[in-house]
Amino acid sequence: MKKYVIVCIAVLLVPSVTAFADDPLPPVWRGEVGTTLQIWEFDTSEIEPIADLDENPYGDPLLRVDTTFDWIPDDQGRMGIWPLSGELDIYLPNDPTPNPDKLIRIQLTWKPGDNDKSPFMPDMPLVAVTPFSDLTMTVVDSIQLVNGWETMVLDIVMHPNPPEEWITVKGDILVDQLVIDTYCIPEPMTMALLALGGLALYRRRRA
Repeated sequence: MKKYVIVCIAVLLVPSVTAFADDPLPPVWRGEVGTTLQIWEFDTSEIEPIADLDENPYGDPLLRVDTTFDWIPDDQGRMGIWPLSGELDIYLPNDPTPNPDKLIRIQLTWKPGDNDKSPFMPDMPLVAVTPFSDLTMTVVDSIQLVNGWETMVLDIVMHPNPPEEWITVKGDILVDQLVIDTYCIPEPMTMALLALGGLALYRRRRA
């Protein structure tokens, strides 16, 4: 069962540091034991592109582009764009340890598409994750870029940790880049990491 969430964007003025193209807010836990990282930049028209950066020790991440529109090689200096009339389907093999919690951070660089082409799809991202268990989704930030582009940063907390995830991105949108981090963590680390993330956000707001 998939549960789709229309991601409403709340703009926060947060400074960013780019580590890999549009990777402005890497999670503090990136690189820890039990984590994965995969980045797609869509530099070719392949509908099943290999990840441009793959740091997943549990297997090969897979992505398939399902759309009736053609790949765009350039959009005002941004190279490699997929217009969605369908969806991005992503499969992530993951740590099979039956720990209580899984953290996922998604960074999606996108802009609204043409509603005349997809009249039944909203011009914002819709995100679904399976297997659907007890999960919460939170928009951490929406970082405004030039020419209408923005990077949405979405955090997902799942209970318990599944050994794999299917992530779907839909909407009448143009997609330039996708960054996904995951972390299979035992208790009580979940609450400590969430508290750390909340403290960092509070400090940035006060700065």
